[in-house]
Amino acid sequence: MNEVLAHLRSCADVWGGCIATMLAAAESPTIRAGSPPTWLTQTDYLELEFQPSFRAYADQRHGLIETLQTLEPDEWLRSATVVGAGRPVQRSVHTYTEWIAIHERAHIKQIRRIAQATRELGNAQTESPGARHMDGSR
Repeated sequence: MNEVLAHLRSCADVWGGCIATMLAAAESPTIRAGSPPTWLTQTDYLELEFQPSFRAYADQRHGLIETLQTLEPDEWLRSATVVGAGRPVQRSVHTYTEWIAIHERAHIKQIRRIAQATRELGNAQTESPGARHMDGSR
């Protein structure tokens, strides 16, 4: 789960940063395409414990949602020309926001499957014949 969370955090950093750049610019900026996998190698996200990392992710997400909730309809259309990953493309605040939501939905399902498998494994180990109880008895 920690690897999935680290990936989600790096995507949030890169794509959320694009949203922030578009909203801060007076006109449509040109921005360099960011790579979440590359960004991940420049962070310590994979080494962090899950709970503090998840709190940081949740705080970041809360800030993004607060920002998005204040946008006027025309601000959702603010855009940037994204270069550095093939042909230059136009992306908007809406595009990146939708991209984040769709991308995270798949990973949330992945985290649920991992959590369920972990619970099942834990239950199987505590229920197996000969398994030791926490007090050391059988």
